[in-house]
Amino acid sequence: MYLLVDFFDSNIYLEYLSIFMKKINKNKRIEYLISLFFNTGRLIKEQSCSNKNLKPTSIHYQHFSMLRIEVVQLIEAEKPTMKRIAEYLHIKAPSATSLVSGLVKAGYVKRTTDKKDRRIVQTTITDRGKIFLKDGLRQMTEKLKEVLLRLEQKQIDNFIKMMEEINNVYK
Repeated sequence: MYLLVDFFDSNIYLEYLSIFMKKINKNKRIEYLISLFFNTGRLIKEQSCSNKNLKPTSIHYQHFSMLRIEVVQLIEAEKPTMKRIAEYLHIKAPSATSLVSGLVKAGYVKRTTDKKDRRIVQTTITDRGKIFLKDGLRQMTEKLKEVLLRLEQKQIDNFIKMMEEINNVYK
């Protein structure tokens, strides 16, 4: 059973969920937490794409996603091969190729073939890609800040502690 909670619901609803969550077992609470992670990602994406400064026909509006921003960041930092992008994202090469093709089509990155080995394709960021990256990161930061400012300082501190603990588990 997966429950999805909208950050913008009333405090009464969240209070009810808090009481409900205390009454269910640990496994169900973990399932609920995972559901919240996915729902939070969806909400962040929805809010980020609803930027009033971008028109629905804008190329940035149509192609904005955290995945694309992450790939463009990698490309800016490393000028990686398609194989490296696939490894970084833990996906198969054809999926990475499809993702990069969309970025190429949008004008954010370009592909270049290695002169010594034509099988090796490197990716580089374009000027348009640098603007996209800067705007996308700024927009994401602003939206997250808006949401996090709704929390009390103690909640923010607890959230930081939890995220640090989760990060430490993966180190």
